Amino acid sequence: MVPDAVAEACAQAGVRPHDLGLLVTNQPNPIFLRNWREALELPAEVHHDTFDAYGNLFGAAIPINLEDAITRGKLTRGMLVALGGFSHAGDYSAAAVLRWGGA
Repeated sequence: MVPDAVAEACAQAGVRPHDLGLLVTNQPNPIFLRNWREALELPAEVHHDTFDAYGNLFGAAIPINLEDAITRGKLTRGMLVALGGFSHAGDYSAAAVLRWGGA
């Protein structure tokens, strides 16, 4: 569900997933993370993966992982970023694409 939501958000923004500079998602487990990267055809360094450090943060994952990416200097002005995740055992998913800090 998450790759579909990210791909749809990219399409609505007029970009393609491979244009993303950073993908920030919830972190349910390493297998999901790998599968999402593969489905979107993104290299591992584009998907901010903090599972080993924090585990599954559930609903807090996106803001915590976004802050972690900022702290690590992974975001640069003008970078195209996708935020995506799911909740309620996969009943809901959503994604957004944004330009970090303006053009």
